[in-house]
Amino acid sequence: MKETIKIQADELIQMYEKMLHDLSYDLHERYSHLLTGLLHQMDQESQGSKSALLLTHIIDDMRSKSNETTPLSLAQRGVIPAVKQFSKEIENRFGVTVRLLTENGSFSIDQRILFRLIQQTILLIVEHADTDAIDIHLEEESATFQFLSPHEQIDVDGEGFLRLIQKRTGMELKIEQRSGLWFWIYFKKRGE
Repeated sequence: MKETIKIQADELIQMYEKMLHDLSYDLHERYSHLLTGLLHQMDQESQGSKSALLLTHIIDDMRSKSNETTPLSLAQRGVIPAVKQFSKEIENRFGVTVRLLTENGSFSIDQRILFRLIQQTILLIVEHADTDAIDIHLEEESATFQFLSPHEQIDVDGEGFLRLIQKRTGMELKIEQRSGLWFWIYFKKRGE
């Protein structure tokens, strides 16, 4: 029975990743290129500098969303460059600095799943913690997110996505708070 659930989870993850890849491709390759062609045509006609500025902003935003959805560096170079790229997107979009301080992880889980775990955790912290900086430490078989927050309580994953990934990866999330300094620590369950 457990093997059937694992196969279904793998199929769901593959489907989700393919949908994100298709969306990223459409944003970057199709729509932003069409708008870039329109921008070049406007430049040749020497009209609409305000329109050209707006188009440039739309093109940059679409490419940014494309990279955020499916970082090109994830497939080519691995999870660390993808996290660094996503961190830049978070800083540009929300003004929250995300620093990857240690990169010593030797995780035995799929790189895409590890990236989604890190990505969704960053987004949860940004959305709920009212912080301006997140430090990430990737150690052997653990990932720690450290940040300051004025909140006494932080809603952790109301939609259950992190619980699903934790179950899929065999990791647990431990949350500690000391005088406004929060630690969200993922670690491998014993015997996994």
